[in-house]
This record gives sequence, structure tokens and C-alpha cells, in this order.
Amino acid sequence: MKIMLEDVKEKFDTVIEAVHMVRETLERHKGENQKDHQELRNEIVLLRKDLNEHRDNTEVHAGRKRKKA
Repeated sequence: MKIMLEDVKEKFDTVIEAVHMVRETLERHKGENQKDHQELRNEIVLLRKDLNEHRDNTEVHAGRKRKKA
């Protein structure tokens, strides 16, 4: 019985170690993904700003100012 319990304990230890390795990998990927996501958000904000500035500076939109009623 003691030998069986030691074998079960070793298997649990192996499973626990594997879970810790997976958790570390997921945390690393989470950090990388958050960084990439923030970089993309920053790029989108810059693109929106550039597009809005470009649109405001074009002749078509510059002449489309609303008249007061």
C-alpha cells in the first residue's frame, strides 16, 4: 500500500509541475498579447487622427462647412 501511495504522490507532483509550467507559459503569452494589443490600439488612434486631419484638410470637406440657419 505504501508503494502505491508513493507512486500516486509522484504522479500528483508531476501533474502539479505541469500545471505550473502551463500557467507560466500562459502568463508570458498574456503579457505579450497585452503589449501587442496596446501597440495596435495606439496605431489605430494615430491612424484615426491622421485620417481626420487629412479629411479636414481636403478641398471637398473644407468647403462643406455648415451654414447657420
